[in-house]
Amino acid sequence: MSRDFLKGNSLELPGQENTSVKKTQLLDRGQWANKIEFLLAVAGTLVGLGNLWRFPYLCYKNGGGAFLIPYILFLLSCGIPMFLLETAMGQFTSQGCITCWRHFCPLFEGIGYATQVVIAYAAVSYIVIQAWAFFYLFSSFSAEVPWASCRNSWNTESCVEFDKTNVSSNWTAPSNATTPATEFWERRVLGISQGIEEIGSLRWELALCLLLAWILCYFCVWKGVRSTGKVVYFTATFPYLMLVVLLARGLTLPGAMDGIAFYLYPDPTRLVDPQVWMDAGAQVLFSFGICQGSLTALGSYNQYNNDCYKDTFVLCLVNGCSSFVAGFAIFSVLGFMSYEQGLPISQVAASGPGLAFIAYPRAVAMMPLPQLWAICFFIMVILLGADTQFVSLECLMTSVTDMFPTVFRRAYRRELLLLCLCTVCFFLGLLLVTEGGLYFLQLFDHYVCSGNNLLLLSVCQSIAIGWIYGADRLYDNIEDMISYRPGPIMKICWLYVTPAVCMGTFIFSVVRYKPLKFNKTYTYPTWAYALGWFLGLFCVLLVPLWIIYKMTRMKGTIWQNVRQLCRPENKINSKAKQPEQYPLNPDNSLMPVANEYKGSGGTEVDMQVRMADSVHKLCQLPTRSSQQTFKERGKWGSKKEFILSVAGAIIGLGNIWRFPYLCYKNGGGAFFVPYTLFLVTCGIPMFVLETALGQYTSQGGITCWRKVCPLFEGMGYASQLIIFYGNISYAVILAWAFLYFFSSFSLELPWTTCNNTWNTELCVGINPTNATTNWTHPVNLSTSSVMEFWRRRVLNISIGIEYFGSIRWELALCLLLSWVICYFCVWKGVRSTGKATYFTATFPFVLLVVLFFRGMTLPGAFHGIKYYLYPNPSRLADPQVWMDAGTQIFYSYALCLGYLTTFGSYNKYNNNCYRDSFYLCLLNSGTSFMSGFAIFSILGYMSQKQGVDISAVAESGPGLVFIVYPQAVTLLPWPQLWSACFFLMIILLGIDGQFAGLESIMTSLTDMFPSHIQRGYRRELYLMLICAINFGLGLVTVSEAGAYILQIFDHYVCSGPTLLLMAIFQSVIIGWIYGAGRFVDNIEDMIGYKPLSLFQYCWMYITPLTCSGTLLFLLLKYTPVRFNNVYVYPWWAYCFGWFLAMSSLSMIPLNMIFILAKKKGTLWERIKTSSRAADDLPKMAKGMAGIEASLHASNDGPNDQML
Repeated sequence: MSRDFLKGNSLELPGQENTSVKKTQLLDRGQWANKIEFLLAVAGTLVGLGNLWRFPYLCYKNGGGAFLIPYILFLLSCGIPMFLLETAMGQFTSQGCITCWRHFCPLFEGIGYATQVVIAYAAVSYIVIQAWAFFYLFSSFSAEVPWASCRNSWNTESCVEFDKTNVSSNWTAPSNATTPATEFWERRVLGISQGIEEIGSLRWELALCLLLAWILCYFCVWKGVRSTGKVVYFTATFPYLMLVVLLARGLTLPGAMDGIAFYLYPDPTRLVDPQVWMDAGAQVLFSFGICQGSLTALGSYNQYNNDCYKDTFVLCLVNGCSSFVAGFAIFSVLGFMSYEQGLPISQVAASGPGLAFIAYPRAVAMMPLPQLWAICFFIMVILLGADTQFVSLECLMTSVTDMFPTVFRRAYRRELLLLCLCTVCFFLGLLLVTEGGLYFLQLFDHYVCSGNNLLLLSVCQSIAIGWIYGADRLYDNIEDMISYRPGPIMKICWLYVTPAVCMGTFIFSVVRYKPLKFNKTYTYPTWAYALGWFLGLFCVLLVPLWIIYKMTRMKGTIWQNVRQLCRPENKINSKAKQPEQYPLNPDNSLMPVANEYKGSGGTEVDMQVRMADSVHKLCQLPTRSSQQTFKERGKWGSKKEFILSVAGAIIGLGNIWRFPYLCYKNGGGAFFVPYTLFLVTCGIPMFVLETALGQYTSQGGITCWRKVCPLFEGMGYASQLIIFYGNISYAVILAWAFLYFFSSFSLELPWTTCNNTWNTELCVGINPTNATTNWTHPVNLSTSSVMEFWRRRVLNISIGIEYFGSIRWELALCLLLSWVICYFCVWKGVRSTGKATYFTATFPFVLLVVLFFRGMTLPGAFHGIKYYLYPNPSRLADPQVWMDAGTQIFYSYALCLGYLTTFGSYNKYNNNCYRDSFYLCLLNSGTSFMSGFAIFSILGYMSQKQGVDISAVAESGPGLVFIVYPQAVTLLPWPQLWSACFFLMIILLGIDGQFAGLESIMTSLTDMFPSHIQRGYRRELYLMLICAINFGLGLVTVSEAGAYILQIFDHYVCSGPTLLLMAIFQSVIIGWIYGAGRFVDNIEDMIGYKPLSLFQYCWMYITPLTCSGTLLFLLLKYTPVRFNNVYVYPWWAYCFGWFLAMSSLSMIPLNMIFILAKKKGTLWERIKTSSRAADDLPKMAKGMAGIEASLHASNDGPNDQML
């Protein structure tokens, strides 16, 4: 939308004279001179005293490094989404935080008034901290800092000068013996009274410091953003310089590392306490300026096309990192203080003013040149407070001037209004520099500027925008400003996550409410609590009071009034011109296409192709064609969707349960030698081949071969049949994981004890002395409770595949749930798959990181990791090690299965699939490597607890996931939490691979029969049919013989030999028949440069030879599979397994015979014709000449005159 709709700065009538115009001329609202001013202003208001004295204390108090988990979760679910929402609202409307609501949702304009009341309270109260800091700063310019000794007039007989033997005390823990720093604070600075009832006299020195603070704020804000934008170059950057100086000084002090360890040492058990999560939520809202109006006000001075989305992430990263780094600066000094006095850090650590005005000054008094370090510290405190203060003033002034522009946007009226505001705030603030002022400040802080108010306002704000105005509409507005849409996670947060999280946190804080106590000892009188609740509720009540006020002033029924007030003003519309606004003439008929494509990340060739297509459409008369009813094939919404979808497909259960075990079994770190060699010679080349093949042809796993080499179209059928078999069998793992996941939500994990109905007399409950047992090793007569839960409760396993038994209906329901989830993830094609992966492909990484940190903090963890990685080069002499490395590469990279071709086919033609392949391969291998730490740290802990060697507990496959790991988590505190996290990760990893397989099958079918399937809801119906068939066939895997059947599928169908043979065919076809050189040219046409020549050699020689050698070795060492290494399958089961394997591979020769039989001519002529690439492959057009040629070739007819 154009800003001229909202500025309102030309109110004169057209017919007025010049003199009249001058009288009514309004001053310009103003904008930031450049982007840096905006970033510094927002950074200045965000990075404040809360980062310095509150975050480090909360981190240490709430579990050290473990506190970062709830902090980051709240940041992602509430902080960043609300930050973007408020900034975008201001930028889109160019209005402050009151009038912007008139344009979005007039019914909720009260939110704007509420935020301004909160910010006014904060402006009056928090500036007193600057007055204290000024007092300390001035006191630092003395021969001896006055808080270092007891030889001053304000000291008492209880004062004891500190040395290495003193007991620490601070304002939060009074004692009989007091320190000079405490007495300077309480008696010299505050002159604190006995309670809030005794206001006492005014502290005139503090009053003068308060006046100085207000004068500085006035002159920083008096010219609006023109002065504010210049001031922040100093006030927002100099604190960082001071922080770096103090950090460097702190880290060089003795005892600093002890302080930092105390600050960050993770204590995951604290995460069980709900108070930790509430503290994290309140800290995010408080430190990020959420629901205080400042972000909206500052954003309103941006240019309309400023990228506020990117700014949001940059500023949130700066704020979060500043809090984290400040903890190092603070706790390194506290560690030094602890070291000097020989006390635990817990006795010197404090939060709030106790940290800034007692603990830290006391610490610097013990350093050489204490005056220097005190001056640096208090300058930093002053500037941090000043930034927040004058941004609050700017916010208030912006709101008032936007409400009454004709009154205050005139010469010097703004300055006078600001002077009046500062004066009123100064006089109100005098109450806080009395002897009872600190009691009032804590009352303001606890009830008014607290987490509860901000939580409620966040709920109101997200509901008003997400549900009433519309999250999609705000997405459209943001897209209109920045030319692309934000990630879908923001919309989900505004609609569901943020209001739910904030409301839950608010309810918990109300349930856990305790009356405020000063210094944890002084109880306020009743009238003080009443005053606090009144001030706190007053701002929140402005929201419903405003709704009532607006409703009573309107005519009509209540429902009509509500609908009218929920309707945005007509001025909220799109700035972007629509295509129909351009007259159709030769000069501008291509402009809609060019504008639509602008900023979408494509190249010039892409835009030329789009423009050419537009000309082609304009030049053709409309014709009746059934093709007009076809649905588009679709493309990824963004590159991120492609990356996440492929990452989700290849990073699966093999990374978690197979790679770590193979690494430990095959020589530890030495296993990386064959693994890396196979990755370089086979993995990455085949990954590039398949991805580029799909992207170049824009076809799925079957029809892509019809394009490049029709004779080998059977390759596509073989890969899709393998995927179909894999979907049937591996879905049961999801069913098992769901059953374990649901079982985790119980007072006691059901596999912990032997008191359950499924347990036998041989069961032994879990305790630290049990020896582990699992499903892949025969055991003696006694069995563990975990084993009995797995074998008798989950599987109820029969004694052999011959004894099919009954269906396990609980598992069947879990299997059904898996297929329902997969269906809805895929039912709209890449439009739904791409969105689903934002969660399913990323959240497992979050859970893996959580489990990684939990494992690394356990006793015995490093013993397990050593066992995992300790290199044993002698194992490289065993050919089995190399075979395991090769099969793991093919298995974990989903090669020769059609996934990569399918997902690549939805890319833009000019996407850099070559670079993407390297990123994805690095990500996949890195995840495998990291998962080994998460797994073996737990196994090391389990080994130490039970006093057995790790080889007795290490296992691969389902034995690791469903026996060993569940047994390990039962030994941890709060096992339910870790069990739920682990199995949720397993579910998401499995679902990604599952719906990738479904998408591949559906893409192949729709590309083969587009005129039949791409109509109406036929695709959804076919998908439902495929899911139903898979579910029906998969019921055999949830029978009592299901585990036996699963192993047959796994060993014969989705095995190394099958994939190796497919890889040989694939590399020979592309390298020799289609031509490796020709394929390299195709890739160059797509990405603009040639890949490494190594890939051409790999496709032609290295990959087929390596795969052939590995396949030959596998066949020579073939031994029939045995279940549990004991049970021998009947002959018909082996025949069934070989039939499944051969049914997929036989597709290749059978399809060749079918194609050759349809051709005419001699056998050699038929082979040559069938091996020739299709004529409709993309042409290598590298300029407009090629496009024009194709246009003229395709437009032979009377319509050519229109060109």
